[in-house]
Amino acid sequence: MSADRTADPPLRLLPFERYYPGAFVGVFGALRSGKTLMACRLGLVLARSLGLDLVSNIPVAGARRIFTLDDLAALRGAVLVWDEVQVSLDSREWASEAARCLTRDMILWGKRGVICVYTSPSFQTVDVRLRRLTQYVYVTAGRFRRSGVDYAVYRWCEHPYADDALVERYRFALRLSDWYGVYDTLYGAAPGDTLAILPAPAPAIAPARRRA
Repeated sequence: MSADRTADPPLRLLPFERYYPGAFVGVFGALRSGKTLMACRLGLVLARSLGLDLVSNIPVAGARRIFTLDDLAALRGAVLVWDEVQVSLDSREWASEAARCLTRDMILWGKRGVICVYTSPSFQTVDVRLRRLTQYVYVTAGRFRRSGVDYAVYRWCEHPYADDALVERYRFALRLSDWYGVYDTLYGAAPGDTLAILPAPAPAIAPARRRA
C-alpha cells in the first residue's frame, strides 16, 4: 500500500448508512477527490460488520482481487468495491454480450448476498442499467483542514425513483488520515495496472493433428 496507518481505522457506519445484500451504492467525484477512499471505507466496514467477504478490482487491504466478468458472476456473500466502474461499464461502449448478461445478472445479487459499492467521476457516465439499480449515492464536495488534520466532505443522497434524480439528505466530513493505507492510492501508475474487468480469455484451441 502507498501509505501506512498508525492505527486501525474506525470500523463504524453513520446512522443513515444501513446497507444490506442487494444494495448498490455509488460514489462520485473528480479525480483525487476522495471517492475511492470512501468506497474502500464502506467496503471494509460493511464486510466486517456483516461477516461478508471483501473483493475489489484494485488492491484493498484484506480484499480478494477480481479480474474477469466470470469472477463477478461467481460472487456470493461479498462486498464488492468496484473502482472506476465506467472503465468496464461505460454507457457509450457497453457492447460485449457477456457484459450485457452480467448487468441482467446484477438483479440477483441481493439473493446471492452481494453489496456493490462502486466509484465513477459522474453518475451519468455509468451504464443506465446500473444507474437504475443504484439506491444510494455519495458525491465529493471538497476538502478542508482543521488543526492540521485533513478532511473530505461528502453529500449523501438517495435515488428513490430510479430516474437519475438524486435527493440530498446529509453532508458530513471524513478524516482522511484514519483511512491511509487501506488501499493502494498509486495503483494504475505502473505499466500493466488496469481497472478494467473484462471477459475471461477464450481457451486456446489446439491445432489439428495432420494424419501421416
